[in-house]
Amino acid sequence: MWDQPKVKAFRESPLPLAFPEDRVALGENLDQAVRLGLKPEGGFAENPYAFTEADLLRGKALYQSFCAICHGVRGEGDGRAIPLGVPKPRSYHDPAVRDQPEGYFYFAATNGFGRMLPYKSRIPERERWLIAHYIKRCLLSEACPEEVVHAEVH
Repeated sequence: MWDQPKVKAFRESPLPLAFPEDRVALGENLDQAVRLGLKPEGGFAENPYAFTEADLLRGKALYQSFCAICHGVRGEGDGRAIPLGVPKPRSYHDPAVRDQPEGYFYFAATNGFGRMLPYKSRIPERERWLIAHYIKRCLLSEACPEEVVHAEVH
């Protein structure tokens, strides 16, 4: 086992290996408000992305893929998993939840909330913000475009 073929460097690399201090993994953002959904001074952040009306259709598809199973299509906490024994989640229409900024929903999707599992490793950062935007705009404020409301997504 000691004498196995392996690669060893003949000499040190002539090029210096220096990495910038602000280096992050691919897809990560340095801004903590974007990455965590929290303001530096405390509280939940507002959405840092400017999503278009067309992005809401993608947000609806993501919401229905990841969230609607427990939270329900309209966010009332009556998803298809509830009759199967999954504890009922809090309704988005509860006044304490309804008034939260989009960072609240992003933070919950990123880190989990109560019995909810975290989705940080399953959904990319920008798409978690898109789901939060869809929840706030289409499910809570009912300012959703008609083409998104009536669209069939799978």
